[in-house]
Amino acid sequence: MKIIFTKSKLPLSLIIRAVTKEDCSHMAIVFESRDGGLMFESNLLGTHPKFFKTAQKHMTIVHEVTIPFTLEQEDHAWDLMVDKFDGRPYDYKAILYIGWRRILNRCFKIPIPEINPWRTQGAYFCDELYEI
Repeated sequence: MKIIFTKSKLPLSLIIRAVTKEDCSHMAIVFESRDGGLMFESNLLGTHPKFFKTAQKHMTIVHEVTIPFTLEQEDHAWDLMVDKFDGRPYDYKAILYIGWRRILNRCFKIPIPEINPWRTQGAYFCDELYEI
């Protein structure tokens, strides 16, 4: 299993990287399989699984962190991820808040709070899945 941090040439990726001043704009969790892998992500359509091999055509992996799970542990993690998060909505309010606070931080050096008060229970953007 691995956690990947990616970027693309899509406008949203460019905007996210411009606001955050980071080299990547998205994060997903990749699970190994014989079919080229499965990944679980949160994007503007919500949280869902995707075929990793297909998704790679539209993204560049900037960073990746490998988690040394056995296939059995990985299968269990996949089941938990899908059972708990599949079909959840995207957390639009939380991502807007983070973007706003990043701009304030860059322009006025106002610290970014550790807790996002606009976070919506049961909705996620990609980094929020990683926190869980």
